[in-house]
Amino acid sequence: MFEKGITPYQNVSILILVSFAFQTLMMPIILSEVDGPVGWLSIIIGAIILILTIKPINKIMDDYKEDTIVGISSHLLPKYIAKSIGLYYIILFIVANSLLMKDFAEQIKLLMLFKTPISFIIITILLTASYAAKKGIQTISEIAHITVLIALIPYLAVIIFSAYYSNYTNVFPIYPVDIEGVVKSIPNTLFGFFGYAILMFSNSHVSKTEKNMLLNKKFIIISMAIYIGCYILIIIKFGMEEAVNLVWPFLSVMKFVNIPGFFFESTEIVGMSFQIIVTFSCVCILMYFTNLAIQETLETKENGYFIFIQIPILYIMAAALPGMYMLYPYVKIPAYVFSGLNLLIPILIIFKGKKKGKARN
Repeated sequence: MFEKGITPYQNVSILILVSFAFQTLMMPIILSEVDGPVGWLSIIIGAIILILTIKPINKIMDDYKEDTIVGISSHLLPKYIAKSIGLYYIILFIVANSLLMKDFAEQIKLLMLFKTPISFIIITILLTASYAAKKGIQTISEIAHITVLIALIPYLAVIIFSAYYSNYTNVFPIYPVDIEGVVKSIPNTLFGFFGYAILMFSNSHVSKTEKNMLLNKKFIIISMAIYIGCYILIIIKFGMEEAVNLVWPFLSVMKFVNIPGFFFESTEIVGMSFQIIVTFSCVCILMYFTNLAIQETLETKENGYFIFIQIPILYIMAAALPGMYMLYPYVKIPAYVFSGLNLLIPILIIFKGKKKGKARN
């Protein structure tokens, strides 16, 4: 079997990394959903909603230390509901991973491999990521921990330097607030905190649970800060009129980076190199936790075989998806559904856990 023990800090690295990948994916939708530069309000509201559920769900997960949310639901809910929850997370992880790979492959083709078929890029990513995911949670957590240090932080630094020549008045006017747009975009911002869904499975691997509650809250706060910072940077760089038309805002930002004394001619390629490391790590993480969700749902003791079963499924789904510039308008509906269920399932577990605790007392 896989080695299961990881530290709380490695767990937080996994959660922040995955969340950042989906925050970049959802950014164009948030930019276009809200009228005016106040999409950061949706991010704050989404983060507060998740923080409110962290303490009770963490308590339930600590009561069932060795179980994922699928295992916990089998203790608290009827078997068919528990199986449905497991099936939902399998579908969620596969769909999310295929979207991430499609977006990632298109960016690589656009900047680096102009003449390479996108299907070849996708299968290369899949084969490499499956090998890493097969190594287990300890290897993946170490990769995530290192990636945060050597890729995510420098990548964010490159983006921050892009704000050197920017119009900071683009963050105004804040008032009047587009309340309807802010409310409508909350599910999209919730989907950007994708680490929250991963937390329901990764928590069972953490070796020191006494720090989990505090660090899980910190994960949401750190992700919120990165989310808001990136949103504001794009706004001040391009303004709302131009920002709403961007398919890949971060790539567009890096085209205009001017770092004093930087010896690379193209900072865009440097930033893309960091992004490749970050996204590849996220694909590995999602493949591993899809394997775990299948394993928990089917109640098997297999040792990673389901990782290889994912390869043809993910390849077909990612290759069949249209270009991201065509796909973004259709991502909103599944984002609403997934965000709602990602929140509803833990709330249901919390309710049943408290009810069982009262009955026991």
